[in-house]
Amino acid sequence: MTSTSSKSPERIFVSHNSADKAFARALSFGLAEQGVSVWFDEWKMRPGDSLIEGIESGLADVDCFALIWSKAASASKWVGTEVRAYVRRRVDDGSLRIVPIMLDDTPLPLLVAEYFGIRSNGRDAVEVAAKIVGDTSAHELARRLQERFFDLLDEIGQGVGPWHYRLCPRCGSTKLEGQQHSYGDDQCIVVKCKECGWEDASEV
Repeated sequence: MTSTSSKSPERIFVSHNSADKAFARALSFGLAEQGVSVWFDEWKMRPGDSLIEGIESGLADVDCFALIWSKAASASKWVGTEVRAYVRRRVDDGSLRIVPIMLDDTPLPLLVAEYFGIRSNGRDAVEVAAKIVGDTSAHELARRLQERFFDLLDEIGQGVGPWHYRLCPRCGSTKLEGQQHSYGDDQCIVVKCKECGWEDASEV
C-alpha cells in the first residue's frame, strides 16, 4: 500500500455512512482537539442547505479525506460519490491525503485500496485522530489551535483586535473593548469585558 505524505493535515473531510455516525462524531471531536479544521456534516450542514453543494464545497476545501469504511459505507451511494470526487482531486494534486479507517473486514474500494489506512475497533476514535495528524509538538498544537480559533471567529463575524484576547477568559463573551495607555515611554493596552467586568493589561 502507498504511504501518504508525512505533512500534518490542516483541513479534513470525514466521509461516513449514517450507521457509523457515532464513530464519525467522536473522530471529528478528536481531530478538532488536535487543532484541525473538520468538515463533518453535523457541524457544517443546516436544515434547508443543499447536501450536494455542501459536500462539493467541503471536498474542494480540504487537504485530507478520512474515509470511515464499513459494510454500511460500502453500500452507501453518497460515500461512493465522495470517494470518487476526492480521488479525482488527488489525481491532480499529489499532496492531498486519503486515509481509510477500517471498522470491519469489508474490502476497501479499489480506488483507495492502495492508501495506507488504520484499523479501528470503533471505540478508539481519539487514538485514530492522533494517528492521522501525526506527532505534534506543544508549540505546533498551540499554533494550530490558535489558527483554528481565529478561523472560527471569522465564521461568526468576530474580527481580530489589537490584543491577544478574542473571548473573555472568565465568561466567554466576545464583547471586549481595549484602550491604549501611555506611561512615559511605556505603552500598554487594557482589555475589559463589557459583560462581566474582567480586565487585563498587556504591554504593546
